[in-house]
Amino acid sequence: MSEWERVRLDEVVALDVDAVPITATASYNIVGVLNRGRGLLLREPMAGDETSYKTLNRIRPNQIVYSRLKAFEGAITVAPNDLGEVYASQEFPTFTCGERILPEYFRLLTTQKRLWEQLQALSTGMGGRRERVKPADFLTIAVALPSLPDQCRIIDVMRAVDAQIEALREEADRAWASWKTIVAGLDDHEGRLTLSDGLRAIEAGKSPKGEERIPAPDERAVLKISAVGRARFIPSEVKTVDASTVLPEATKVRSGDVLLVRCNAILDRVGTVCRVNEVPGNLYLCDKTLRLVPDEGVLLPNYLVHAMATPSVRDQIARLTAGSDMRNIGQKAIRELVIPDPGVDVQAVLAAGLDELLSEALVIEAELAHLCTFRAALLTSLLSRELEIPESYDALLEEVS
Repeated sequence: MSEWERVRLDEVVALDVDAVPITATASYNIVGVLNRGRGLLLREPMAGDETSYKTLNRIRPNQIVYSRLKAFEGAITVAPNDLGEVYASQEFPTFTCGERILPEYFRLLTTQKRLWEQLQALSTGMGGRRERVKPADFLTIAVALPSLPDQCRIIDVMRAVDAQIEALREEADRAWASWKTIVAGLDDHEGRLTLSDGLRAIEAGKSPKGEERIPAPDERAVLKISAVGRARFIPSEVKTVDASTVLPEATKVRSGDVLLVRCNAILDRVGTVCRVNEVPGNLYLCDKTLRLVPDEGVLLPNYLVHAMATPSVRDQIARLTAGSDMRNIGQKAIRELVIPDPGVDVQAVLAAGLDELLSEALVIEAELAHLCTFRAALLTSLLSRELEIPESYDALLEEVS
């Protein structure tokens, strides 16, 4: 590989703002920029007579765009090359890449912590969310710049990894869609069971202060609400507590538990249920994660997980959930939920099939997570030159072009 340069952005990109006067009779597709280099966010279309702006910035394909106000949170990206006609306020300056740097290469840079830290260091103002990064200051950022052939090699390698990630994501989506379709079909059964008749108990824990880290073998931790994922338990989502903290032994999480999230800022997460397969012996319920203890003579634990995801139950949860900022469902309301009930024997058959589909989806998601981790490490290695792509790779590029 050729030598890399250290350049300031004003040497390779230029401020290029296309300010468009607002027309009262027109409508505008407004975008924002997601944090941590995650791309553009399309907001609701805005009519010209509804906006207080006199002008909007037209965002063009392959332009660099960042949020002055949220630059310190890594709100920067490169617009996709298939971008339609979209606009942003003057708070989103735009830049065009020069001949020495490819837009796709800069898009990779926007996903790196190093660039976010530089943006954070350049933020000035009254502090916190009143800080901004001026375009002139943005252009003082220095980056490592490989030759154009080296940029092409890095882009191609990352494009191949991204294609595999997208293929896995689509495969996972198909597996989840199959599970959701069959789960929705549970509502077709005529039998119904009120949870007050199907549960022996609902149990809760405590929520003491703790550190957001995985506990050592001799430490204890309480669950965060994120430990209960979509039909799966995530044992790493915990807070480690001090040794002096009192945690009732009865609130210890056990293998086979059915756990439910009773509150969340997002309504769709309220009432999420999972089954605990394997668990360390030092995790405890918090007051926002409830243990549902079914009477297995009428309600099987595995079936309960799937039945709680049916459209009819989700509709009931939405109706029974209280609160505005933090949505919450109480134990009394949970006991009032009515689930489809085909009888214990049929529950067992249905749960076995749904468990198999669920297992398939989770295996794919685990593979996807590993590949995403690999992608992050690979990109960091390529951009730091810890890993170099030989010039012989160009022959492969020529074969596929």
